[in-house]
Amino acid sequence: MPVALAYLAAHLRNLEALLQTYRQINLTIQSVFLVLGTFLVTRILETQSMRTLYFFEVLLVSLTVFSNVVIWRFKQVIEVRGKDVNWWKREIIKAEQALPPDDRRFTYFKIHQSENRLTKEKTDRFLVPEDNVSWRDIDDLLGAEHEQVRHIINTFVLRGMQ
Repeated sequence: MPVALAYLAAHLRNLEALLQTYRQINLTIQSVFLVLGTFLVTRILETQSMRTLYFFEVLLVSLTVFSNVVIWRFKQVIEVRGKDVNWWKREIIKAEQALPPDDRRFTYFKIHQSENRLTKEKTDRFLVPEDNVSWRDIDDLLGAEHEQVRHIINTFVLRGMQ
């Protein structure tokens, strides 16, 4: 692997690890909020004193608001870090264009990940030695993968926790 690609891959690996760490922290925090919310709901259902009931309801509403603020802020951080990761992926694919087609392993992997969401004509351009793919082509390739995996995690999993 040429030095430039090794350098790019190292940075991508670091940012991917950081992105996954942010996701894990977010899921852990939201799990704690879920447990606390469940506890408060059970206390509300068991409580007979209006004063205690009011106290637990205020706590539950406060926890819900705080949880939504935390998830919204983490979602922003995760989206920004995801854009950083995509930047390094773009750079790797562009750098691989200088290699012979058989050595473009990351590009092959991204084509495989796109699972036919791009036309064969579009994906074949990445493997033609004399063809110079544009940044738009690279964004299309990365976007096909992004829509499938990261979109589901960032949108549906995080919304489901709210």
